[in-house]
Amino acid sequence: MYIKVFFGVNYIIKTGFTWACKLCFLLFVFSLPFENVFAKKGGEDTFADSVMNRVFERSELYGKYIVEYNSRTYIKGTTSVLRKNFLFRFAPDYFSLDKKNDNTIIESIAEIHFQAPNNFTQKIIAVNGTNIGADDISRRVMQFLNINVYNPTSFNDEILMPTVKKAFKYYRFYYESDIDTMNYKILKIRIEPRIKSQKLLAGYIYVVDKLWAIARIDVEGKWDFSEFHVKTSFGLPEKNFLVPTETELFFRLKLLGNEVVNSYSSRYDYTFIKKYENEAEKKKISMRYDLSDHFNVELDTLPVVKDSLFWEANRPIPLTKREQDLYDQNEKEEQLSIDTSVVSRKRSWNFAKGIIIPKQFQYNATQFRYSGLLNPLKLAYSKLDGIVYWQQLKLNKTLDSGQEINFSPNIGFVFERKEVFFNIPLKYLFAPGQMGRIEFSLGNRNQSYNSKIIDEIQKEIPDSIDFEDLNLKYYKHYYVELMGRYELLNGFLGHLGVDYHLYKPIKSEERLELRYDLTDDIENLIDKNYKLFTPVIGLQWTPNQYYRINGKKKEYVGSFFPTLSAEYARGISGILGSNGNYERLEMDIQQNISLGLLRSVQYYAGAGIFTNTQSIYFADFHKFTKRNFPQSWDDGIGGVFQLLDSYWYNASNSYVQFHAMYEAPFVVLQLFRNVTKDIFKERIYLSQLYTPVLPCYTELGYGVGNYIFNMGVFVSLNKGEYNSFGFKFAFELF
Repeated sequence: MYIKVFFGVNYIIKTGFTWACKLCFLLFVFSLPFENVFAKKGGEDTFADSVMNRVFERSELYGKYIVEYNSRTYIKGTTSVLRKNFLFRFAPDYFSLDKKNDNTIIESIAEIHFQAPNNFTQKIIAVNGTNIGADDISRRVMQFLNINVYNPTSFNDEILMPTVKKAFKYYRFYYESDIDTMNYKILKIRIEPRIKSQKLLAGYIYVVDKLWAIARIDVEGKWDFSEFHVKTSFGLPEKNFLVPTETELFFRLKLLGNEVVNSYSSRYDYTFIKKYENEAEKKKISMRYDLSDHFNVELDTLPVVKDSLFWEANRPIPLTKREQDLYDQNEKEEQLSIDTSVVSRKRSWNFAKGIIIPKQFQYNATQFRYSGLLNPLKLAYSKLDGIVYWQQLKLNKTLDSGQEINFSPNIGFVFERKEVFFNIPLKYLFAPGQMGRIEFSLGNRNQSYNSKIIDEIQKEIPDSIDFEDLNLKYYKHYYVELMGRYELLNGFLGHLGVDYHLYKPIKSEERLELRYDLTDDIENLIDKNYKLFTPVIGLQWTPNQYYRINGKKKEYVGSFFPTLSAEYARGISGILGSNGNYERLEMDIQQNISLGLLRSVQYYAGAGIFTNTQSIYFADFHKFTKRNFPQSWDDGIGGVFQLLDSYWYNASNSYVQFHAMYEAPFVVLQLFRNVTKDIFKERIYLSQLYTPVLPCYTELGYGVGNYIFNMGVFVSLNKGEYNSFGFKFAFELF
């Protein structure tokens, strides 16, 4: 098959196609999953392949065998710092490290509720130890303790499992030995990933002969900065058939000369297990849109329990001598008086560290996060903007009623344009169950120009306008928005508000010299302030919207249908000095379509128009605008035009745009096997724009990303001909 593909590529290149068509075709070919082209249908061990084929046949059945269960789970963990240097003190809170003690212990008890196919609710009811932040347990450990080994993906849907169909595309299998256990013959199968990737595992799986069920997994891989090793045993055909009975989890963090080891042990005590599922129950579950039980760790307050008798009665794994010594040492330190000067120095150090390192903490129901004043990870780069540096602060207060107050200002500097952009939003969630929210926002946007200037220039210059030569950035744009939103029905949202915009002319000495001479009429237009008062109404609808109730707050978690939205705005003159009289209408549709095995396609299509323009207006659309900070589609790069200069966004009273992104863990880079180990996802981008002044603008791109950064390369085409080439980079860490 690969011979046909490359002969086809060679034919296209040699024909008379435009080079733009050739590029589109090549991107399409390389976006195809290469495992379909190059992968063998099995491994090199015939017997192991035969065993795994039996496992694959049973995986769909066993994956649905357990309908629901309740478990009381005990977790014990220790941390040991093997190596550290001065950089250890700068480690962000993200790593959940104890900067004071090199050796710590933590114990916790959690109540776990599972409901098929992959819904987990985990409530931590007791915690104790020398480091009782419990962040690491709730954020990371829980992802590894509770898995459905027959799912295509596990560990928070981040890793492809070797126990489902199509695993031959990613893994090789080898028979090692067999073991007799409790009158069952257990087959030990070694698994190896075909390519190096953090999306794949290595190690062993143990298969029950003739039942073809998984008795145990013993696998290792990489999770963020840590190497992990997890051993999970599953019940054999009796009371605990197919459910996990015990897990040993090991993390090793190696970073900048520091090395930290975390070890966790867990035991499960099942109070309820429901097996089998009839068709009526399947239908009932499939029609539920409330996914509040889908992998959620409940931890409203930290339930610290110091009672030693409680832990002796509830601890299924006795403490080792080393673990008991850690408790004794911690107890002695707590009994010592604390030197106030030491506390003062510690606070000073934490303040200094917070200038550089992202900081977050929680006090009662108030959460605070700050990106760090001199944090190098808040840098990004793109061809148009050059280096971008921005700051973020988030302050969130949750009331007893479930209502929330959120204050999250951000400010950034774009070096290429030497401009400061800021946005100061204040949000009040007054109806958490209906997503009712009032939002006030103050900020600025790209420099702009009004419709009259374009009309006058078109009269002065009959030929086509070269906006790059004109450089029409004449007005600084400031805005104030007040908006209210409320859920009318599940998946159906309405919003109503008002915008107030101020367009302030840039001083003449700040303007860039134009290639063309302008008339006095245009100069007079440029020196005039404009104010626009604009009421806005909009609707958003997602059919069959799934959601989660988090505390008392409703949160959307996805749908199999697209999201449609529309917004109407009316400029009204005479209010607060407004001199605008026009209408703006925008609508769009977007969707994320899962293709299975960590592959997906996202698309966005939208259109907008200014109409009934009875006065001067500024063609500033809400859904078609230059974004100055890297955030969209959760990857920091996709979903916007990367090489389109800001002046094109205001050059026309209408637009139609389309964006698409194909995302998968293995696309092109698996041809370069040593590169894939640190790359999570590859992406293929396509963007298309139509406006009257730019009738056929296209962008194509290719990007890669992981937990540290996202980067991409892009090429733009104007009417099918090469226009420009650019590169974009953004940190994703923390």
